[in-house]
Amino acid sequence: MSTRADYTDEEWAAIRETPAMAAIAMERASPSGFLGRRRERKAQERSFAAIMSSYAGMALMDAIVAAAEEEGRLIDKLRGVDRPFVDEALAGAAVARKAIEAKGSREELEAYQIGVIGLCEDIAVADQEQGPGSLSPAEATILQRLAGALGRPDYTPGNPDFTPPGRQARVILVGLDGADTEQGLGQQRR
Repeated sequence: MSTRADYTDEEWAAIRETPAMAAIAMERASPSGFLGRRRERKAQERSFAAIMSSYAGMALMDAIVAAAEEEGRLIDKLRGVDRPFVDEALAGAAVARKAIEAKGSREELEAYQIGVIGLCEDIAVADQEQGPGSLSPAEATILQRLAGALGRPDYTPGNPDFTPPGRQARVILVGLDGADTEQGLGQQRR
């Protein structure tokens, strides 16, 4: 198990900031109306801490949650900035993955991967403008690229292997042709 002290300042910044940058990238991936944006932000507020609490007791996950609470709302500070968040999230995810692989445990890396991917899925399906539980093609592409940067090229939206313990996978992927494909509905990770 690793702690904050095991990581350099650059590595810790990537570990801490990647979820926020990925969240903003997901919010901006597909245009949402007022209610959609509000749902996405509510999902973001609840999601990451809830997912990380599934892994309570892992020192690294506890440190990530504590840092977010201590430093205030990093995501609120970043929302007002016009930056290429997709690229930054992908780069940060790669740095975070390499750092956790080198200094953390396999369980910590998996928890981080699932936490970031789960956060982004929750935001993507929250707007409901594509239909309840749907992803736009842009959101699905960002999720797959992010998962690859996190070291999980086997990720597919709604796959229960990427669902935090005790939560149900519930993603419907909207294909490029507009046809809905159900994936992982009702399957729960144990």
